Amino acid sequence: MPSRPLSHLYCFLAILFWSTIELGSKALGTGVSPYTLTAWRFLIGGLVILPFALKGLRASPRALKPRDLGQMALLGVLNVCVSMLFLQMSVYYGKASVSAVLVSSNPLFVSVFALLILREKLSLPQLAGLALALGGIALLILGEGDFGSARYLDLPLSIGFGLGCSLTFGLYTVLTKRLIQTHGNTLTNSVSFLAGAAVLFLYNALAAKPLLFSLSWKSAGIMLYLGAVVSGLAYLLFFEGMKRLGAAPASMYFFLKPGLASLLAVLILGETLAPLQAAAILVIVTGLTLSRVLKRGRSALPG
Repeated sequence: MPSRPLSHLYCFLAILFWSTIELGSKALGTGVSPYTLTAWRFLIGGLVILPFALKGLRASPRALKPRDLGQMALLGVLNVCVSMLFLQMSVYYGKASVSAVLVSSNPLFVSVFALLILREKLSLPQLAGLALALGGIALLILGEGDFGSARYLDLPLSIGFGLGCSLTFGLYTVLTKRLIQTHGNTLTNSVSFLAGAAVLFLYNALAAKPLLFSLSWKSAGIMLYLGAVVSGLAYLLFFEGMKRLGAAPASMYFFLKPGLASLLAVLILGETLAPLQAAAILVIVTGLTLSRVLKRGRSALPG
């Protein structure tokens, strides 16, 4: 078990790696299909996590039932073939910075689906924090000044895919809650990653989408990084850090991603964010953080 300072470092490194998803995807350019990128990314990531998942399975007193495996596989289709494919489509058509902020807003939809599906109650202050985050998303979109720019393929479509990713990943997070509590993060994610990748490869073959990508040192290096590091190592680091810190404190690191990812996109890709969009990011992070803090504080009260 890592020490608490080391656990904080693990969580920070995981978020730092996750903040480069959009950056790495954009660096591949339009020559690599989002369908191809997503399939390979999660095949590699699932294989990296698999040995740790199997180790945990052997040590677990709970038997893995075929029904649970089937649910993990189905949820993998939702995650990989829908949510993460939407993420790559969002980056492909638009700005990495805006896509990153929209995708990072998924806790908003986690709360909504937890209310609708799990019947979790939200207090009035929590609802106010979520409304603030929703207002920040509106500001982010309204502040976009590059609509129609020839630099991006289709910014409105990119924003639509980004919102779709955030919504569907929120649903995935809520639906996997029972499986993660029963079988752990590594097993649930490894099975869902591999199953989702397999289905996406099959879809690509049937729909005449490219299964392979043009191989070069750059494309191979970025793909390996996105698969092994971002979708493999980062998950392992975060889960290891969370063991010591607990889920609630560890999850607070997620709110660093919108700022980190946007900053990297501006510095490395040369993207621009309007002042209103910079303010919107602050509003979104504030709203989501307040909602999370208020939820944690309320849950500690008796009754």
